[in-house]
Amino acid sequence: MSDGDPGDEVASSNDSGSSHDDNSGSTDDSDSETVSLSIGRETLVALGAKGLNAVLGFGGVVIFANELGDVGLGEYRTVLAAAFVLTQVPGGTATAVKKRVSEVDVDVPQYLGAGLLIHLVFSVLVALGFLVMQGPAVEYFGSIELAGGVILVVLSLGLFNITNRFYAGIGYPALSSWIDSARSVLTVGFQVAFLLLGMEAFGLVVGFFVGTVLSAVLSVAVAGELPTRPTRRTFERIYDFARWVIPASFVSNAYSSADVLLIRWLVGPGPVGVYTVANQLAQPAVLFSSSITDALDVKSSGRDSAGLGVREDLKNSISYAGLIAIPMVFGALAIPNALMTTLFGPEFRDAPGLALVGMTLFQLFKVYGSPLGTVTRATDRPRLSFRVGLAILALHLPLAIGLGYAFGLLGVIASTVIAEFTRFCVYQVVAHRLFGGVVLTRPMLDQVLAGVIMFGMVELLTWNLLTISSWIWLLVVVGIGAATYFLVLLVVSRHFRVTLGQVLPWVPSLPARP
Repeated sequence: MSDGDPGDEVASSNDSGSSHDDNSGSTDDSDSETVSLSIGRETLVALGAKGLNAVLGFGGVVIFANELGDVGLGEYRTVLAAAFVLTQVPGGTATAVKKRVSEVDVDVPQYLGAGLLIHLVFSVLVALGFLVMQGPAVEYFGSIELAGGVILVVLSLGLFNITNRFYAGIGYPALSSWIDSARSVLTVGFQVAFLLLGMEAFGLVVGFFVGTVLSAVLSVAVAGELPTRPTRRTFERIYDFARWVIPASFVSNAYSSADVLLIRWLVGPGPVGVYTVANQLAQPAVLFSSSITDALDVKSSGRDSAGLGVREDLKNSISYAGLIAIPMVFGALAIPNALMTTLFGPEFRDAPGLALVGMTLFQLFKVYGSPLGTVTRATDRPRLSFRVGLAILALHLPLAIGLGYAFGLLGVIASTVIAEFTRFCVYQVVAHRLFGGVVLTRPMLDQVLAGVIMFGMVELLTWNLLTISSWIWLLVVVGIGAATYFLVLLVVSRHFRVTLGQVLPWVPSLPARP
């Protein structure tokens, strides 16, 4: 089977120009590394960092939910949601910087300098905008501290995105994930400290700011590259890619933040807190997928800039994108209320279990669509990515408002699931046109089969044998379910056994059943 599609290069040049011409200057040694990057190795190295992030994020939300309740947690999450929408100029710039420094024959320090300068200018504009809109902002967020906290998050997160994605783009996507893990450690540590000082929701915002700024400094230090004065050509090449990435990033984050902002507007901060804990419980679903797509992004960009195909890497990546997401869906179907109440306290006893089921379904469709979207962007098609994102946002917003008005929290979540499933289907059409065909593989079916059997095991345990009344029993049930899932997968999936042997060469080979 061919690695790519003959139409790839034509469409790529139509979107943003050739990726081969660049600034005259030094060539970074990481050029060859991006072309020959091992996705399996990088995924494995990044997985530990992603796992640490998930544990820290989960632990933080457990602490914050128990200390602040659903209302305080919802206030903090609303600040983040608004800031994430605003950070798309530096975020899109960071993606363009990552793309350009991953290509061959580039002067990488100039791109770092350009990205930092763009972020500085944007941050000043955001601060001026806050002064103009201070009244409505304070009314929406509830206090001037929380409204001002949006600026702190925009400033710090934009800085981190520029520096960390630069580090990933020069050939270290897995190690950049570990920097992100360091950010999580610092952030949660400072947030807990400020909570102990009685700063409540605003303390979480300040902790986020301090931990993120320190991590941005760390990213520059480990990259070993200091920013230099960018040329006009550097800005032109960033703009050439970012002119579509920034709108696409804005649309993507407006989409991902819309749920929180709409729930706050339609129902209040309490249901935002419920949405937050349900979303946090579903986050392990993206753990493995994000490790895969980080490496897939850099490798696809490098191979495309060298005129090589990307289909086989795309197939292998999507085959295991749902490795964790599938058992999360079936686990949420089996014990949704037990998970919410046991982990986040009695305040969430009345939280609808369907919220968790909906969020895991959303993450399932998201992780399957993510590799398709990643390859589309990495092969220099940001305009296409933008159009897909804009169409999905146009579908989601009116649907979420209508369903949210009628059904509250569950209506907004239902709209999110519908929109994400639609995105997955659209990207499959894109794959059919540009990457040699629809990408649906046998390992995906094997994982669903293992998930169904795991669901039956958990149902049997909780229906007849035990009651989940504490953390201990919850861990027992989750552990048995996870063991069942992976043991069944080992038995039914030859592809899984072979892949496991390739990425874990020290593990004895398992018999390759047909």
